[in-house]
Order: sequence, then structure tokens, then C-alpha cells
Amino acid sequence: MKLERIGALLPKQLAGRGSLVFFAGVFGVFFLIAGGLPFGSGEKSVDTAAVQTAQQRSEAYARQLEQTLTELIGSIQGAGKTRVAVTLDASAETVYALDETDGGENGQRQLEHILVDTRDGQDALVEMTWEPVIRGIAVVCEGADDITVNAQITQAVSVLTGVSTNRISIAKMS
Repeated sequence: MKLERIGALLPKQLAGRGSLVFFAGVFGVFFLIAGGLPFGSGEKSVDTAAVQTAQQRSEAYARQLEQTLTELIGSIQGAGKTRVAVTLDASAETVYALDETDGGENGQRQLEHILVDTRDGQDALVEMTWEPVIRGIAVVCEGADDITVNAQITQAVSVLTGVSTNRISIAKMS
């Protein structure tokens, strides 16, 4: 359709403003596509809450591991007073169960989360949870200058956490 035909369809007051109406429509479509409407913001808050929960679980995991390692290393003969710090490379990751349905004639498959009823409503079914990846472990203890104690601590930390020995640092406490 030519612009003159569009102008003829408009009332006389808007006939000269046809291009203005056209551009307003283009901007409206742009904002719809860009997600400028409020219904898109709810998903972002859920994602932010999920990230915060995963981060909190990771921090709790690191603190619990530090406490366990401190107690274990403190019980090694000659280690003495001990402090442990654990750093994580990645946070905990939760994998949710998905239901795959065939799209029928159009050939597209659809994936949907499997929901289960809980006390609070419905939640996605958790398939598995990956523990955070440990970046490194630092141990500071009074007996670190003894080579035998140092080796025992390194071996105990490596066996307990699965972290390779080159990611474990042991230093003498001052």
C-alpha cells in the first residue's frame, strides 16, 4: 500500500500525520521485540533468586568443607593449630528433569520442565545436583615446617576432596 492510500484512510486531522502514526507503530513493535513490556521482568527476578540460592549453597559448601578439613588436619599428629581456606571455581549447578514431546507435523520438539507438587505449590523436578568445583585449598598450621606432617596433610586433603596436590598449599602459622 502506498503512503497516500494510508493517508486517505485516516481522518482529515491525521492525514498529514500519517508518517508519524507509521513511525509510532514501528517504535511500538520495536519495544515489544526488545522486551520493554513488564511481563518479561518476572523471569529475571526468578533467575536472580536461583543464582543467589546457588551462590549461597556454594558458600555454605565451602564453609562446611573448611570446617571438616580444619578438624581433620588438627587431628594429625604434629599439625597443631590449623586454619583452612577453600576457594571455588564454579558454584553448585542443578539439573532439572525435562519432558520432551514430539511437535507432530511441524517436526519441532518441545522441552518442558517436569513439575511436582510441593507444600509451596509446584517446583521443577531436580534430576541431579553438581557440587561446586574446588579451585584450591590453603592450609596454615603450626606444624607445616615438618616435611612428614606437610606430606600427611597434603595427602589427607587430596584424598578427602579429590583436589590434585598442586592445588593444595600448606604454610607454617606464625
